[in-house]
Amino acid sequence: MSSFNPSSACEETTGDIPPGGVYLCQVSASVSCGACCGLYNRFRWSRKEISDALARRTRLFAEVPREVAAIDAFRRRIESQEPRRHPLPQFHHCPFLGLVGRRRSRVGCLLHPMAEGNHGVDYRGLSEYGGLACRTYFCPTHRRVRPAHSQIVRNAIPHWYDYGFVVTEWKFLVHLFTELEKRCQRPLLWADIADSASCRQSLVDLLLLKMSWPYRSSSKIPPVHYFFNDRMYVRPGIDYSVLGTDVSPLDAILAELDSDFATAQQLREAEAVVNRLLSVFQRRYDAVFTAGDGG
Repeated sequence: MSSFNPSSACEETTGDIPPGGVYLCQVSASVSCGACCGLYNRFRWSRKEISDALARRTRLFAEVPREVAAIDAFRRRIESQEPRRHPLPQFHHCPFLGLVGRRRSRVGCLLHPMAEGNHGVDYRGLSEYGGLACRTYFCPTHRRVRPAHSQIVRNAIPHWYDYGFVVTEWKFLVHLFTELEKRCQRPLLWADIADSASCRQSLVDLLLLKMSWPYRSSSKIPPVHYFFNDRMYVRPGIDYSVLGTDVSPLDAILAELDSDFATAQQLREAEAVVNRLLSVFQRRYDAVFTAGDGG
């Protein structure tokens, strides 16, 4: 059993409204997040590999009688058939993650009372950490990211696979939106972005740097991260003394992307990538207001 204990590491709430007031877990028919259940804590983590695994679990679970012994047998079956070695060995990967919704089009908990075949019965007490943790946990993004920015993220990214990778990266989101608002010299609001396809796309390009970043540390095989507050897995940051250069103005963003630079030239190239994407968004966001003013 892994040593992570959500009762001590999580940020909890007891009300119906999540911290921050913006619900980020199950968003729409195609957008949801399973990161806190260890969804991406796998060495085989591509969209197809994860989607195929979830689809198979969902098909198998549909045939499982809703009895304790049968559900526990399902867990043992999945754990015996899928790799149990994970990039973050002390972070659990829940075998009850599957595809939920009428079209099975987003990730979710197969034990949830609203999941297919459960008829309103909550079986989450049979999971690794029990029903209380599953019911009360909300990731730090709910508390740490401004509600307006949380709304932007949940509306901008159209697919659960990408969304779950990004939405729990609360430090990255805070630093990114801080930089964007500094450059745009106005608050960022979804209402101002929603009607501009080019603006939305430039924002998604920034958010999905998490997925495509070419300067990721070679020691990080999948882009899984650990966002709980017990500091079990801490990002080391960038050692600028080794590079012989000053701290980058974009250090906060680059560090949250797990950057690892061999040379100062690589650092400059990475800064150029981020600056270009920031500038594209700024130009397109400014254009929204220019058009609104009749310019």
